[in-house]
Amino acid sequence: MKKPLSRVVTLLSYMDGDKVDAWKEEQMHILEKAANDGVLETDEDLWKDFIERFRNAFTNQNQKEESYQKLCKLKQEDSLDNFFAKFKQLAFEAGIPLDDKGTIETLKHAMNKGLTSAIINSPNFDPTADVPWTFKQWEEQARQSHLKWKVAAEFTQRRQGLFQAFKLAPRQTNNPGQGGFGRNNNWRNCQELTTLWVARLDDGAELKVTDPKEQQRDVDKEEAED
Repeated sequence: MKKPLSRVVTLLSYMDGDKVDAWKEEQMHILEKAANDGVLETDEDLWKDFIERFRNAFTNQNQKEESYQKLCKLKQEDSLDNFFAKFKQLAFEAGIPLDDKGTIETLKHAMNKGLTSAIINSPNFDPTADVPWTFKQWEEQARQSHLKWKVAAEFTQRRQGLFQAFKLAPRQTNNPGQGGFGRNNNWRNCQELTTLWVARLDDGAELKVTDPKEQQRDVDKEEAED
């Protein structure tokens, strides 16, 4: 097997290109200095140190570039927690600061457009501020805006469930002042229906789950008897 110094020189001879020429020259200076310091050609540290410098210069750099490319392509999906965890991991692997202007711009494009717009339109955000927002501020506001959206979505779902339970379909009208639920005034019917059932429970009626149509027939019957 060749001496460690010979292995290094042989490997350097196979390396060629504009991107490695400067690095090769630096390695030759390092080997020359080692020889001047009395390091023997048979010293295995010559080979080990060279391999470590090679990995630091090229292997790790390739990994950084790969992580940076992944970061640029990252898009927010369902979980906001997973999104921020992945974003910060890739930024760390790419070796870029989180508070860097370019990182913040990447974050804006990685988040859902609706979430980014909600943050920019929030009262806390001031685009003219002397000190730009840090990554932490962007993350905190993103979580707040996302939470508000979730609460609003849950409210809308419950509201739709109420109409579905009573087979009522809200419709838009040209007169928002009348409630905007159509000429049949379905919202008013829903309120009255709910009030009547609450009154029945207050009078000691037994609570039982029945088909909404059956409930409506019972109410209509009671109203007819009155």
